[in-house]
Amino acid sequence: MSDSTEILLDRMAGSLAGVAIGDAMGMPCEFLTREEIRTRYAWLDWFTAPDASHFHHGMCAGRITDDTEQTIALIEALDEHGRITPEVAARAYLKWADDCNAWQSTVMGPSTRRALERLKAGEDPRTTGSSGDTVGAAMRVAPIGLVNAGRLAEAAKECYTSCLPTHGVSIAIGGACSVACAVACAAACEPACRVAGAATPPAASAHGATPAAADEGVIGEILDAAVWGAEYGEARGVAWAGASVAARIRLARRIVAESRRPGEALDALYEICGVGMLPTELAPTAMGIVALFGADCAKAVEAAVNMGGDTDTLASIVGAVTGALCGIGGFPAEWVRTVEDVNGISIRELAGRLVCVRERRSVHDRS
Repeated sequence: MSDSTEILLDRMAGSLAGVAIGDAMGMPCEFLTREEIRTRYAWLDWFTAPDASHFHHGMCAGRITDDTEQTIALIEALDEHGRITPEVAARAYLKWADDCNAWQSTVMGPSTRRALERLKAGEDPRTTGSSGDTVGAAMRVAPIGLVNAGRLAEAAKECYTSCLPTHGVSIAIGGACSVACAVACAAACEPACRVAGAATPPAASAHGATPAAADEGVIGEILDAAVWGAEYGEARGVAWAGASVAARIRLARRIVAESRRPGEALDALYEICGVGMLPTELAPTAMGIVALFGADCAKAVEAAVNMGGDTDTLASIVGAVTGALCGIGGFPAEWVRTVEDVNGISIRELAGRLVCVRERRSVHDRS
């Protein structure tokens, strides 16, 4: 295996580890407020089981939910078919729901449930997601960004097709494409991921101590990619009358840049951008956390877990982007081992399958 392939494998593993870690760590506090999380847990920086009053009660500590399960479903579909089409995606989501018994669980989101019921009735997967306006597409698209590392247009196009069976509203597509493009950028070596026509970030370290310093260098490029992807996605699907994902990612960047300390930035992201299930809330807040903590994967995921709201999805997205930048070594090894052991998965094996998909595509394209 070449050095470049080893690097890409590590970044793919980092992104997938970030999805699983964020999902499992955020699971017990999903849809609690920030204050409720502080009251119950003080600060979550490890895996815990939900308490008896939570709708996920009965799940064990470290258990993943639909965020990671659907991410793995897309990996399996890519491995089998090479590329994602609406038909391939629809079969993958239905198989996930059946295999994981998601129909009877607490993990299936409202948009996904409505769409899968339409798919089971035999409707066209290009239209079954016509009412899907939540973050269910954004939470699972890291594999599409990874197999298209450094290729934003391809990542956005394939992400769009993956959304249609369940999330065909423009903001849902915009949120998903923002994540796919951010991951595609983060996983690529500089300067291959620079967005054509995007504003050039300041030529400085991405890892400075102040919030504003995080929006520089490669972090700035990743955030530019997220905005570009959001704009691409929001131009497609069923039109949404309301706030724009791309505009609110720009707002999140300004909030972070203008904040004097991380706590102030997190408070503002929570109060202004939001942590609900709409892509206009969660995708911008996720990118704001990426801007705030840069390449510090552990701090970024912990911040997302403790934000409140849709914590497992927020932390999964943050983990996917920061993990793609830093590789699997960006997370504590015990975090990685825990999610693998509890859920019976091998993150490196999953990443290896994506490397093979990318290599098969390269061979096909050359021929």
